[in-house]
This record gives sequence, C-alpha cells and structure tokens, in this order.
Amino acid sequence: MTNTVLSVNEARLFRSAEKIVSPLIREGVFDNFERALSALLLDYIDKQIAVYKSKNDALESRYKQNFDSFSASIKNSAAPEQEDAWMDWESALVFFRKWQVIRAQVIENDAPR
Repeated sequence: MTNTVLSVNEARLFRSAEKIVSPLIREGVFDNFERALSALLLDYIDKQIAVYKSKNDALESRYKQNFDSFSASIKNSAAPEQEDAWMDWESALVFFRKWQVIRAQVIENDAPR
C-alpha cells in the first residue's frame, strides 16, 4: 500500500468534496465517496457531450451537410454569417471531442484494478 501525502490544498479539496457528497452516501444513494464522485462527474460530462452534440446536429440540419463539407463549400468565399457559423461549429466539435476524451479517461481511471 502506498502512503500518499496530500498538500494542504489537496486535503482541503478532498474534505470539501467529501462534505458535498456525504448526503448521497448517508441516504444510501451511493455506497461510498468514490462511486458518488465518479457518478456525478460522469453525469456532468455526459451533459456536456449532449450539449455539444446538439449544437453540431443543429448546424448539420441547418446547413444540410457535415462540418467538413460545409468547410469545403465556403472555402475562399464565405460570407460573414457563414464564417461565424463555421467558428461556432468548429468550437462545438472541438469541445464535443474533448469531453469524449475526458469521459474515456474518467472511465479508464474508474475501472476496477
């Protein structure tokens, strides 16, 4: 077993997190701190993924094509509105992918060892 020493800030953060999730454990919603924190984090991540997927889907529906096709169609001839849409679309896809990566990392770190 590894003996981990926490900094003052890490210890304070840990105590705060325990205090926040303790009602969920006390009321039997979760068995322990780790399960509660993991479930809450995954729920938040899934909501972020849904937000950015929804933005992508709305833009695909509006322009009746995917981002790559839209990018090619406006290359060297974009109107200001199209440039704005392109930037919004690109950022939605960037954040959608980032949240997917984060989700995979959380699940990987949460896997039983």
